[in-house]
Amino acid sequence: MKYLAILSLLLVNTAYAATPFFADGGLTQNGIEWCEENYQLYQLTGDDFFEHHHHSIESRACANLYLDPLWTYNGTDRYEKLVEQSKVYTQLEIEESRKEAETGIIDTKPVSAQEIPQEIIQQKKELEDKLNEKSENYKLDEIQEFGNYTITDDVSSNNKGGCLIATATYGSELAPQVQFLREIRDNKVMSTGLGASFMTGFNQLYYSFSPTIADMERNNPVFKEIVKIGITPMISSLSIMSAAESEQEILGYGIGVILLNIGMYFVAPAMLIYKIKKYT
Repeated sequence: MKYLAILSLLLVNTAYAATPFFADGGLTQNGIEWCEENYQLYQLTGDDFFEHHHHSIESRACANLYLDPLWTYNGTDRYEKLVEQSKVYTQLEIEESRKEAETGIIDTKPVSAQEIPQEIIQQKKELEDKLNEKSENYKLDEIQEFGNYTITDDVSSNNKGGCLIATATYGSELAPQVQFLREIRDNKVMSTGLGASFMTGFNQLYYSFSPTIADMERNNPVFKEIVKIGITPMISSLSIMSAAESEQEILGYGIGVILLNIGMYFVAPAMLIYKIKKYT
């Protein structure tokens, strides 16, 4: 019973913690992209998806969106609509979690999957009216602190997080460049123990700054083009990994790619700056 109360309160508490993936009571655009990255995982694992992501509020919001007809909407305002809809589902999940804390019974299904259509439509309408009017002022001090486990923590330990910068740069997670990066990661790097360990450390660094870079790209087309020019050589260099078959080859090619990129992005510019200063 104590565990159930803690789990429910943890779900409520994380709903108010602002992260690059979750803010203002709902998912951000980065959070929606994270949902897109994890869609296949949800289809494969079902309710175990929530256990995999430690029952985070973000995973609950994603699962509800997967079941919403809006998920397949392809309009230019798709992300904006999904962000707003995630706020509705977040509030529904919070209400359900409070009931679960009282009854001691936790239903792992998304709230949208267990309500009858008439009820969910009515609840959506009421909550949307509340959100639009901004009539509710929730206070953090009303909820006991149990620690804020969020997606940011989860993707740091989950080696299959999203390619946020590449997705923002090329406009879609389905872009060939993004798919290529994902294939190299999943089929080459992650197929070895050393590669998996490398990705764990890399993700901790990558997700500390990538959401900010992705947001800057969306807000500044010039910066987006600069990033595209900057990461193109790196993506091209990773094509070398496609030739690797054995674990030894993956390790060897991987080290070669890392050294090549260090040379392109650090050594070559440093030498150029040195020569310019020397002759001026």
